[in-house]
Amino acid sequence: MKYLQILIAALLSGVMVGSAQAEEETTVDWYGYFKLDMAHDSAVSSNGNYILYVAPHGKGNAVSTLNLTARQSRFGAKVKRGPMRGVLEFDFYGSSPENKNAMMLRKAYVTAPLGALFLEAGQTTDLISPLVPSTLNYSAMWGVGNVGYRRPQIKVYQNKGPFYWAVALSRNLSGDLDGDGLDDGEASGLPAVQARVACNLDLGVDLSVGTSVHYGRCDCPNEDNSYANWSLNGDIKVGVNKELSLLAEVYTGVNMNQYGGAIYNAGLIDGLQSSGGWVNALYRPVESWQFSAGGGLDQVRKADLGTAALARQRNAVLFANGQYQIYSGLWAGFEVSHWTTHYLNAGLGDASDPSDLRLQWSLRGDF
Repeated sequence: MKYLQILIAALLSGVMVGSAQAEEETTVDWYGYFKLDMAHDSAVSSNGNYILYVAPHGKGNAVSTLNLTARQSRFGAKVKRGPMRGVLEFDFYGSSPENKNAMMLRKAYVTAPLGALFLEAGQTTDLISPLVPSTLNYSAMWGVGNVGYRRPQIKVYQNKGPFYWAVALSRNLSGDLDGDGLDDGEASGLPAVQARVACNLDLGVDLSVGTSVHYGRCDCPNEDNSYANWSLNGDIKVGVNKELSLLAEVYTGVNMNQYGGAIYNAGLIDGLQSSGGWVNALYRPVESWQFSAGGGLDQVRKADLGTAALARQRNAVLFANGQYQIYSGLWAGFEVSHWTTHYLNAGLGDASDPSDLRLQWSLRGDF
């Protein structure tokens, strides 16, 4: 009888646990925005809808352009079920004609607690260089000092008091330097490793300081050779007061084109070294107005570029923008930025330092 009572109690416990699990609801919070961007460039930029660097052109032969797009419109969902959290997010920068924009997956990941730690898996933002400058330009200063993108990864992290640490294994994206049709990072058989530590302090101002690293090994079977991409990064954020914040990041690394560095020059087996950084001041005097200004610089070691024609060696930008909330959720913005890209080994008649004055207007409706 005693054993029967234990069995019945165990069965009832299982039913109660199952009922409790069944009662857990899945909630979905939709978010995103509709955004129209119109940009006038005094010279051809690398993309048009957004700018990474100034395209090469002949001396005195810059062609002004106008681009109008809704591709940055964003659509996402935050999912919650018990302790689990998930995020799914898209924009419309997939490869497609301008008036038939294809969706592009930005984020798709799940986060769950593991005791005092958290596990995160899926496609999400890189651990390295986590800050993002506030620009109307879609590319957020990639190629001009800001590194770190998004990729599939599995991450473990912990927030404990003022301290944060995280380690991630990510998809080892690289390139195909030996031309065998296989990504060299994939050919290594190894993931890339990323790590970051940070500390939040209250020293009269809100101060957050972090450092991060990444390393990825790449193999070239056709050439019986291997190489690496790696970076060392620093980030700082200062909340001076409720209205004013200052952000900055610096980096140095090798073969950083897959992470938004090296001005998107292709990597080299012998290594393409680059370094850069950016600064940004954010000011919000009242709820309906916000202002942002800053600059960035990315430069590649000349010796590594050699005699390659029109190699991008230095890229710089200064920018300022203002946004006004017309009414709840509807923002109008205007940005002025000046870009200069230095090309090594420019051809006869080509400008070695083409520049672009970009005027960008946007209208964004948040939901």
